[in-house]
Amino acid sequence: MALDTFADIINAACARIGEQPVQDFDDDLGGGQSALLIYEEVVDFNLGLQPSGFSFGREVRQLSLITGLTPLTGYTYVFDVPGPYTGMPVYLTDDPTDPRRRYTDFLLTAGRVHAQDNPLYAMVKFRPDPHRWSATFRSATITSIAAHLAYAIASKSSDRDDLLRLAYGSAADNFRGGQMRAALFEDGFANPPRPMAMDDNPLTNSWRS
Repeated sequence: MALDTFADIINAACARIGEQPVQDFDDDLGGGQSALLIYEEVVDFNLGLQPSGFSFGREVRQLSLITGLTPLTGYTYVFDVPGPYTGMPVYLTDDPTDPRRRYTDFLLTAGRVHAQDNPLYAMVKFRPDPHRWSATFRSATITSIAAHLAYAIASKSSDRDDLLRLAYGSAADNFRGGQMRAALFEDGFANPPRPMAMDDNPLTNSWRS
């Protein structure tokens, strides 16, 4: 059985703690609404454990120019970050065809980008559907959702603590141990560090322009 939807993930978590699958996510009498709220919170938290964004949960988007607004910051342009997204942009660039190119002359305030150049692009983190997740992230997320469901639905605090340790490791691991460590390591190989851009300096940038 493929775990392709949020319902599949929630019901897999229910199976972990011996609970019946949720039939209706619009009705909270059977815990459906609560389970969906837990799912959204836990998935967003888990995605945030990779500061640069998991490779399956980020993409480059063009910033949306806001017209008719005079910024007090002295910059010429103000942009919205197109949603949906989780967290602020990983980085900005004025050339999305160059993976090493970074744009640094901007101000981020009130969730908007103030800058002198247009257009601009951002690497944005978002919440992808479960069929995009890696197997390791899926397993860690099912376990962590099961931990919260164990307490919210089944009132089993001891099961919650055991499942949280399985998902994240001990308190010393800062949520980056257990199954989540495997997910972070796997994604790290998919996102290797890039060499420092030695030609990203004012002289070279002026020559390019």
